[in-house]
Amino acid sequence: MIKLQNVTFQYDKVILDQIDMTIKKSKITFIIGPNGSGKSTLASIISGLLFPKAGKIYLDDIELNRKVSNQLIRKKVGMILQNPSNQMLFSKVYDDIKFTLENMKVPKVEIPTKIEESLKKVNMLSFMDANPYNLSGGEKQRIAIASQLSLNPDYLIFDEATSMLDICGKKSLYQLIKKLKKEMGIIFITNNMEELVYADDIFIIDNRKVYKYTLTDIMKDNTILTNHKLDIPFIFKISSVLNIENPKELNEISILERMGIS
Repeated sequence: MIKLQNVTFQYDKVILDQIDMTIKKSKITFIIGPNGSGKSTLASIISGLLFPKAGKIYLDDIELNRKVSNQLIRKKVGMILQNPSNQMLFSKVYDDIKFTLENMKVPKVEIPTKIEESLKKVNMLSFMDANPYNLSGGEKQRIAIASQLSLNPDYLIFDEATSMLDICGKKSLYQLIKKLKKEMGIIFITNNMEELVYADDIFIIDNRKVYKYTLTDIMKDNTILTNHKLDIPFIFKISSVLNIENPKELNEISILERMGIS
């Protein structure tokens, strides 16, 4: 698991103040909060791109600090950015993933197999020789994910990863994330409250502090979101009216049945 203990971070002013968090494998952990609250900063701290002013961070049994090699960190935590094009350098999918593996000093003899396996996981094997810049937003996102999966990380961070996708692209990504959580811990950072239906654990950053909830907590009490200056998702408003408190029932079929439409 990932542990943050008394972590404080600041630029000109304090962004995160003595926060404690535990992020588990085989779960989808959402990090949400008002704009400017420090969500992406927290993602950068977890992935070793930024280091806190105070406190400790553990990636399983590794204490994260400036002495830990980037190679080791990248094999523990991968990150998917808002714009997948920013993670692409070459005009061939194969070469992009190959570059990632070469940077991590993966033996050359293992590279072709790792590329094939990672593309299979995201259903993009047939795009191995495609130009990534000619792909749709959703397809680009899957290639970016495959590139990270090729390193077999224990955790994968999605930082606003659905903000540039259409409805079909988002649905496809949600399905993939649910599948990937069987193999690793998923950390999902978003401003879209409608996506909370996919969460196992939820951390809200507000006024430099972090608060932990479950999806059930928020379904039972929508004021949790409004108290943190966040919008209540439409589907949560419906579930409240229909007295749906079990996240497993938070779907179209259950809602229609409660409304007497089936």
